[in-house]
Amino acid sequence: MTGDRFAIVREDLHRRYGQHFEADMIDDLLDRTVAEVSARARIKTYLPVLVEREVSEVLEQLAAKSAPQVVARPEVLYVCQRNAGRSQLAACITHHLAGDRVFVRSIGLDPEDGVDPNVLAVLEERGISTEHVYKATIIPRTVHRAEVVVLMGVEELPAVPGHRYVYWNIGDPAGRGIETVRRIADEVEAKVRELLHELDVEPSESASGASVN
Repeated sequence: MTGDRFAIVREDLHRRYGQHFEADMIDDLLDRTVAEVSARARIKTYLPVLVEREVSEVLEQLAAKSAPQVVARPEVLYVCQRNAGRSQLAACITHHLAGDRVFVRSIGLDPEDGVDPNVLAVLEERGISTEHVYKATIIPRTVHRAEVVVLMGVEELPAVPGHRYVYWNIGDPAGRGIETVRRIADEVEAKVRELLHELDVEPSESASGASVN
């Protein structure tokens, strides 16, 4: 296994090609390429970029033999202040509606410990898995940009690259009662569905009617 220096590269490769190749195959190819490129590179600064480029070329060549076109999964990054409410709702609902067809991340500018319990309760009562709930702060990324960065309750652009930034005017569920959080979840789901439509991703049939209101 390669070190943390290539963790983002590994994540990016799975994001882009995970629908076409087994995870172990991508990992093995990455590890071999890291060893080969590291051995011949005189300057180590740009190793992650060089490695991702080489692995991507190999995977695209392999995919071209079995599929007419390889389309990377679009990435959506949800950003809020604490990564405890809105961004978690959006990420979980997106996973629920799109499955593996969209690569989803959520981060907080100033993340707090734990996720709002009413947010978890609302997700669970809608039958939406909370296995994708995790806390994260900003990590500088230089290899790729998210297709869409969604900002909720954030005034300034975060230090994360994106092709497009959008603002969602959605209330903060922090400290709100369960009924209010349900309404917020309805707003988030409506926005997520609009975004998936823009990305040409059709919500899965099993996810239709997830809202309880």
